[in-house]
Amino acid sequence: MVSDILEGYVETAPNLWIKRGVLGRFKKIDSLVLDIDGVILNVTRSFRVAISKTTQFYFKKILKWPGDAVLITPDETQFFKMAGGFNNDWELTYAAVIFYLGKSASLSDRNLNVLRDSGQSLRDFTNEVKKMGGGLKPAERVALSTLKDKERIKALWDRNLIKQIFQEFYAGVDWCKRLYGFNPVYVNKRGLLNREKVLISRKLVKQFYPKVSVITGRTKKEAGIALEKANLSDIIFPEKVLSDDGGVRKPDPKLLADLSKKMDTKVGVYIGDTPDDIETVNNYKKLGRNGKFLSCIVLRETEKVKRFIEGDVDILAGSGNDVLNEISKLKGD
Repeated sequence: MVSDILEGYVETAPNLWIKRGVLGRFKKIDSLVLDIDGVILNVTRSFRVAISKTTQFYFKKILKWPGDAVLITPDETQFFKMAGGFNNDWELTYAAVIFYLGKSASLSDRNLNVLRDSGQSLRDFTNEVKKMGGGLKPAERVALSTLKDKERIKALWDRNLIKQIFQEFYAGVDWCKRLYGFNPVYVNKRGLLNREKVLISRKLVKQFYPKVSVITGRTKKEAGIALEKANLSDIIFPEKVLSDDGGVRKPDPKLLADLSKKMDTKVGVYIGDTPDDIETVNNYKKLGRNGKFLSCIVLRETEKVKRFIEGDVDILAGSGNDVLNEISKLKGD
């Protein structure tokens, strides 16, 4: 039970826990910032599958290594998300590939079955990366730390090609040209983005208009298509969508500082689903704006609750709708 480990939080509604110390501010929320993946859209069958398929394709079809074991499942991508620093799914895929390239060198074996079943596990690898702060650079250091001939291994790590294959799996023949400006070379299928499902209610989001914004690890074009799918394009305008190709990334507090100014925020809530989202709010609070934004995490897996509590999250919820429903009720009182 989630409630059993949430000392210091109040369950104000089913699937909604608010830290006791922020209850007063929760009632004053006037601005809304949303992550896209995991909050606006369910991407478990799109981006996470693309990570798995791209990693597999790279080793089987590009490097032509033997074996048929699946190197990383869509569910296992969560290990990287919980390590922090992997808001960008291209970089998460690069990290998965360098992990197995490094493992191959340490085991002196290229068979995927051996690489999957022997030596360090993905979970242990990402735990080490987490201890070093999370993200791609620590992942590279951990993956290659015990190897002498690092440059030989890195020569096999073609990040531009990995990125292209990922884009082709995600966008497919139907969206690749519009999103990325090229036609697929390796993947002759419809894009995985067609599998994405809307998670959040337009009606509940609209109550915050025009004080609604987005912070996302997607590119601006990817975010635009996501908002079209969720029927939010007329509620969340481009200037209030801060994307991964905008020069500033989570957990940089400048993201919230920018949106706060644009929305004239008194008290806002930022709803995300990873440790990077909490850290973005925490870093913003360190600027001396404590209380202006509350952090909210949408829980997919209850066993991850402890990680978010350790991150000092303000609100935990079963979904974005659970949070917005409660705000709506309070506004109506």
